[in-house]
Amino acid sequence: MHGARFAYPEGVDVLHGIDLEVYPGERLAIVGPSGAGKSTLARLLAGIDAPREGTVSVGGCPVTDLDPAERRRRIALVTQEHHVFMGSLRDNLALAAPGAADEQMRSALAAVGVDWSTDLPEGLDTQLGDGALELNAAQAQQLALARLVLADPHTLILDEATAALDPTTARRTERALAAVLEGRTVVAIAHRLNTAHDADRVAVLEDGRIAELGSHDELVRAGGTYAALWRSWHG
Repeated sequence: MHGARFAYPEGVDVLHGIDLEVYPGERLAIVGPSGAGKSTLARLLAGIDAPREGTVSVGGCPVTDLDPAERRRRIALVTQEHHVFMGSLRDNLALAAPGAADEQMRSALAAVGVDWSTDLPEGLDTQLGDGALELNAAQAQQLALARLVLADPHTLILDEATAALDPTTARRTERALAAVLEGRTVVAIAHRLNTAHDADRVAVLEDGRIAELGSHDELVRAGGTYAALWRSWHG
């Protein structure tokens, strides 16, 4: 990402000349206050929105120039929104990998800490949605993460993807995902700072600009915005 600026229609810029390189296999956490532009940055990285100025590229190719199917194979964005579709649990998982075998689906569910699926009397054939089993927000988000595992993209963008989970479940899910996502490029919009602690590097976004960039330890030693956030969160 080089010189990226973005504004919503008839609005002022919410990102101001962002320069950011994400290395293959790296885990990068993005932290910052509400309204700093974190989710907008995630959408640009995923190719959902295009910068009004500057470039966002993958392997030298602008993300928005990629064929949509190719972009989905390379990059996956998981947000706080959780979609459960009418149909079976199998149908919902198959959206990410139509040819996946049942065992692959069960493995994906287990990988993100879904234990409730083993108690379903009809297993993967259990119907979801209105008039059937209705998942709560945490279960729906776990289902979205299981789809992510099945999709198996090279680059993952997690926009506060575990925000709907309670802290204990979120931590367990993030630990499980860390093992599954080993070797992949991960950009995580951090809702809880433990996500930043576990990352290779942390980018601090303030008012649409990257204010700090470095490892957790480096930024804590620097005594800036991130250090203050860490102290307030960690007590």
